[in-house]
Amino acid sequence: MLRLRGRSARAWTLAALLVVVACRSVDPPTDAWSSRSGPIALAPDGRALWVVNPDADSVTRVDLDGLVADAPLPVGSEPWSVVVAPDGRVVVANRASGDLTVWVAGTRVDLPVGAEPAGLALAPSGRYAYVALASAGRVAKVDLESGAIVASAEVGHAPEALTVFRAGGAVGAWPDAGLRVAVTHLRAVAGDGGEPEGRVTLLDGDLAPVGEAAIAPYGFGFANLLTGIAAHRDRLWVVHALNDPGPPFGFNRTVSAALSGVAWESGAATTRLHLNDADFSTPVNGPRAVALTADGATAYLVLGGSDQLMGLDLRDPRAPRLLGFWPTGANPRGVALSPDGRTAYVMNHLSRDVSAIDVSDPRNRRAGRRVPVVAETLSPEMWFGKRLFHHAADPRMSTLGWIACASCHLEGGSDGTTWLTPEGPRQTMPLWALDLTGPPFHASATRDEVQDFHEDVERLMRGAGLLAGVANPLLGTPNGGRSEALDALAEFVLHGFRVPTAATDAFPAAAVARGREVFAAAGCAACHGGPGWTRNALPGPVGTLAPDGGLVVREALVDVGTFGPGSGPLGAEGFKIPTLLGLHATAPYFHDGSAPDLEAVLAHPVHAGTLSGAEVDDLVAFLLSIDDRTPMFE
Repeated sequence: MLRLRGRSARAWTLAALLVVVACRSVDPPTDAWSSRSGPIALAPDGRALWVVNPDADSVTRVDLDGLVADAPLPVGSEPWSVVVAPDGRVVVANRASGDLTVWVAGTRVDLPVGAEPAGLALAPSGRYAYVALASAGRVAKVDLESGAIVASAEVGHAPEALTVFRAGGAVGAWPDAGLRVAVTHLRAVAGDGGEPEGRVTLLDGDLAPVGEAAIAPYGFGFANLLTGIAAHRDRLWVVHALNDPGPPFGFNRTVSAALSGVAWESGAATTRLHLNDADFSTPVNGPRAVALTADGATAYLVLGGSDQLMGLDLRDPRAPRLLGFWPTGANPRGVALSPDGRTAYVMNHLSRDVSAIDVSDPRNRRAGRRVPVVAETLSPEMWFGKRLFHHAADPRMSTLGWIACASCHLEGGSDGTTWLTPEGPRQTMPLWALDLTGPPFHASATRDEVQDFHEDVERLMRGAGLLAGVANPLLGTPNGGRSEALDALAEFVLHGFRVPTAATDAFPAAAVARGREVFAAAGCAACHGGPGWTRNALPGPVGTLAPDGGLVVREALVDVGTFGPGSGPLGAEGFKIPTLLGLHATAPYFHDGSAPDLEAVLAHPVHAGTLSGAEVDDLVAFLLSIDDRTPMFE
């Protein structure tokens, strides 16, 4: 169903909008044409760009003739990606509200598409939008004229960044002929040998499967958090992290940044560039997007944790060459290039502006002009905490700028990695709804206040720290109230992340309803009840829970039978009960990531009982549907 809004909403009908669209011509694409997802996009005429404002639920147009921003236009909730069609339509994917907003001729049209639309790209004609639906594990093809989803493909977990490109050869009479769609999967998947690898799914223009491309482990780490992709003729370029979960922890190994070039026809990674290689560049953090010049010879990467734009010479894909770095605003997340490739426009998420950077001469490393695009909507404390969470270049957070909190908890979620920490193997836990699901925190209940995460800043991230003096011991005298910066970080971690929306159409409604009945009858709410879908609670005031100098809050631990050889020094007494909120986005499960899916969880002795196979299927359907809209069990 279409929802029409705007100044001229009453005067316009869908039919009238289609007439406007139909009367505009579309230039045929070349075989090097492509469209890609991102938070910033250049208009086809090159005279304006559009940028999303995720914290303000708006999109802003910037006039490039004078570098002046127009007043923001309202869109859905949490706009994530924007594209501009040849006819001038602006299409925005709104991640939290699960829809597309289309602005055309001063009128707003909203098109529901499904839970968590992340990547968004267009066909050359501009008529069709391709959307990666992260929660549903699907890519959808949307007819922007009728508002209908005309094709859909199951692609597997967490599709994220998306690009549409031509498969090569003659264009033909119809500009949308010969298309390929490439979508990254945010988190690594198990390869044929069991090793985690980055994965890109390839489809044709009608979303029929074409194949898969894999980014094999680099030797010291595996490709993870594949947040950006671009295409040029026969090659896909993917920016991602590299995770090396085993000790020792180091600035160029544990979490680092990479660019992989993949030949889409063969699916093989032909370029494997470790951006934190000491022989190549200084430590960088948080690659979020990549843009290519029209000839494919140069790539520009935004580094979200380093506040930098990075230039690479790709003329020899086997041996990319560093061109240099340019400073940006705070937490850059997207980049668009002028048609001649001489100017890079960078979306700076947390400084709420766009950088216009002259990249025509790599020897010129000036920051360029910054154009404000939206007013601040967060409180000063929340903004400060969010800035610290994403800012690897702040020496208080990370030595040498190699890691940020967001490196493992992108958008407050889990990176799907089991880290070999001093406590033992620990699966990254999500941070959403943390005010409802703790304290205590961590799988072994080792922290009774969010400020205790300062231990991770100093010990794991090797930052100088946010306290003026020595941190108080975990579970000891509280660290809260000792540092404005640490308290701001704690406030953001507690309240700054929403639970991702589950795909309500992933299972039949009847199966979800039956699964809820199974959940109740099996007594699951005894452990997973309450507003946080967990029975965690502190048995006393912060700072009083380990009077004997103990390391854990024993009252919060439950022995679920998952502790065993290799579990590390903690866990023999049990683990904290995890939340079920957003369960669809947190696989694998258990403290050590040993359960790849919920079927494996339910087959474990702690859960296994008298449920039939059909009841297990229904229960899984219900569990995967749980988000903050789901009525809780008391």
